[in-house]
Amino acid sequence: MNPPSDNNSTVVQKPLMEVTEKDAYKEKLIAFVNPKSGGLQGQVVFEQLRAQIGEENVYDLIKDHGPQRGLKENQNEKNLRIIACGGDGTVGWVLSALDASQMQYMDFVSVGVIPLGTGNDMARFLGWGVGYRGEALAPVIQSLAISEARLLDRWNIEIQSTAHTGIATLKIPQPVFNNYLSFGADAQIALDFHEKRNASPRRYANRVFNKLAYGCISCNTFFDRQYLFGNIANFFELYVDGRNMDEDLFRFRPDAILILNIASYAAGTNPWQGTYDNLWCAQSQADDDRFREQSCSDGYLEIIGFKHFELARIRLGRRGHRIAQGNEIKLTIRRDLPMEIDGEPFLLGPCQITITRKNQARMIITDRSQAAQQIQSKRV
Repeated sequence: MNPPSDNNSTVVQKPLMEVTEKDAYKEKLIAFVNPKSGGLQGQVVFEQLRAQIGEENVYDLIKDHGPQRGLKENQNEKNLRIIACGGDGTVGWVLSALDASQMQYMDFVSVGVIPLGTGNDMARFLGWGVGYRGEALAPVIQSLAISEARLLDRWNIEIQSTAHTGIATLKIPQPVFNNYLSFGADAQIALDFHEKRNASPRRYANRVFNKLAYGCISCNTFFDRQYLFGNIANFFELYVDGRNMDEDLFRFRPDAILILNIASYAAGTNPWQGTYDNLWCAQSQADDDRFREQSCSDGYLEIIGFKHFELARIRLGRRGHRIAQGNEIKLTIRRDLPMEIDGEPFLLGPCQITITRKNQARMIITDRSQAAQQIQSKRV
């Protein structure tokens, strides 16, 4: 984009976003930036956005202690479009703040993403890329201003304690998830990586290094028998829409359980789709007609089981073991178990978990995204 000429130097600089006056009247665009995401890229995005859409429309999530100030200042805007700049956690932060806000036209608020995290599964699913790499943002902002929006189911997590626990916790990062929940081996890998990154944040500021470190941690976890050989089935009870799934769990004996909302997991894989290798399970998964077509707005979650080695194979077009689809998931965890919510891992103590749909959000998508290819259900 061209900078303003010298003749206009005495005039207050206006946003440079190339939308027509008619578009600008219809849509108000604001951005929430997590400057700590993506190493130093967060600050670069912050400055570019201030130049493109105006300083008053760009908010620093760290300095403002969250999105509340920006939402309050724009609570009466019609057709508000929000750009969440950060990782999956930042997207969830913005959506949860919208839940608690008093937006007058909530049904017309849409959220898009400029990815700054490591996995960026929500951004990948919506079609906004794998991660910001320093490119000019003007074309992206233009697309975010005019692209269509699709509904996204959001899921409530209710936890009740069942026994006393030691080092584990019953406090979860957030009571709502947008992407996925996982339990077992993959959550343990994510937890080990999370702890190492917190101990040496500067060392883990590079995406390439992070992926290599994640791979090494995954290999180490393979030799930890605690989460291998199907042991998770011994202390994990699963009900889907009132149906006990113990028979499926003990027949397949997974090392990890994934509850999936969007068609992106572990930095862009879709473990519900792809080719299934039934070498490790006597039951064939060829009868796919018993499952609904995957959609992020139909009120159903996909439940998938993995052997440890399949966590790597899904990147080659394989998929996990399809266990069930349902709109009410109940789990009983009998011992401490690693768990991950939208990329936030922790150790969860014995408890009962109930998962039900909370609401739906309007997310801005690209035409070629996975979200655009799915069947779109009506708002509920």
